[in-house]
Amino acid sequence: MRTRAYSRRIFLGSAVLAPVVLIGCGGQEVDLSQPPQITLGRDTCDGCGMIISDERYAAGLVAPDGTASLFDDVGEMLQALGDDKLGERRAWVHDWNSREWIDATTGSYVRGEEAVTPMGFGIVAFGAREDAEAFAVERGAPVLTWDEVVALDL
Repeated sequence: MRTRAYSRRIFLGSAVLAPVVLIGCGGQEVDLSQPPQITLGRDTCDGCGMIISDERYAAGLVAPDGTASLFDDVGEMLQALGDDKLGERRAWVHDWNSREWIDATTGSYVRGEEAVTPMGFGIVAFGAREDAEAFAVERGAPVLTWDEVVALDL
């Protein structure tokens, strides 16, 4: 009887634990085509620790394992890239006009003293080059590509 009770406990324990283990293993592929999720006013910047409150300047990195890094300023994301630059990660920024996520590598950027951003980097992202050019003309600032903005000495 003692072995039967012991076997029953192992069986019940396995029945309860197995789904937890399977869920923990994930079995899900990370979809790098999806931007990270930010809850404005609650999530904090991985660069400075401040609360992210304005999506016009928010940026994010998503790693192949699904780990997301959130930033309240494009400049902080660029600093976080480090020497290996983007590597396997996917970078996302918000279009300043629409406030929608865009693939950072396809965006156009304006950097200038007139562009006031949360951490003072003065970098604003746009999905359409025409929008970036209009913003840049008003502020006397250059329009940059992804490669140019990544190469900046921040």
